[in-house]
Amino acid sequence: MGENKLLSPLNDIVFKALFGREEKESKIILIDFLNAILSYKGEDKIVEIYHLNPFNLKEFKGDKGSILDLKVKTEKDERINIEVQVNDEDDFRKRSLYYWSKMYGETISESEAYMTLKKSIVINIMDFIIIDETDRYHTEYKILETEDHFPLIDDLSIHYIELPKFNSKEDIEYMEAVELWLTFLKNTGRSETEDLLTCLVERSETIKMAKEMLERISADELLRQKYYAREKARLDAVSRIKYAEIKGMEKGRKEGREEGREKGREEGREEGKIEIAIKLMKMNMPLEDIAEITGLSEEELKRL
Repeated sequence: MGENKLLSPLNDIVFKALFGREEKESKIILIDFLNAILSYKGEDKIVEIYHLNPFNLKEFKGDKGSILDLKVKTEKDERINIEVQVNDEDDFRKRSLYYWSKMYGETISESEAYMTLKKSIVINIMDFIIIDETDRYHTEYKILETEDHFPLIDDLSIHYIELPKFNSKEDIEYMEAVELWLTFLKNTGRSETEDLLTCLVERSETIKMAKEMLERISADELLRQKYYAREKARLDAVSRIKYAEIKGMEKGRKEGREEGREKGREEGREEGKIEIAIKLMKMNMPLEDIAEITGLSEEELKRL
């Protein structure tokens, strides 16, 4: 594709341009993606979605701090929020719970009963690791009773997809739907994985559709500029964090050296006071006078 090589779908603006449009194809691939991530099968499968914040490049102002999440509701009136993050910059556990609570609260108005609250699902796709308690790349969280582990209510569901933990199977033929999608997200946009992408599109019609959409997205000059600006902002943020860490370590080492020197000086002063006090006591000087001269207390002098 020359200069118009495929952009990475892990960039949030590209992800939303791919999955967040009102076009039929975009909805088809998003429905397939969600059913794979949520393991919805049979009657539980999502068959229709409605975008609550559809992608519109003209409305995207390029705010470096803006959050490009994707919000949809299903035909069952479930709410789903999807966010892609490649930088670990915040407390994502609390952040995810806050996003869930905010979305959950939006499903009721003041005039409605609590029973009208809708199931709300948050899906976090991350290119870093925050769950150290397990090696599994996909974890889901609900409100469960602490001993028997039954759910208090099924309205809360928070998912973490940690891509560094995900390793594709060597044989694409035996991949499940979720593995196909995660392989696509993790590897697309890298020149060394073009053969892998070819195998993916041969295996899945929806991923083939996603690749064709991504080709059109990648050829859009305005979107490419937004992409590069977004990537620059991300790399700048990483650089600032690394710089702060380095300066913090340098400051810590410097403070450590200063603290060591100060501690040495303090110990030297104390030893000097004790040495003078002992000499004065040998001269039978009253303890109160020695205490005044050395700064040591009379109790300390008695111990000497």
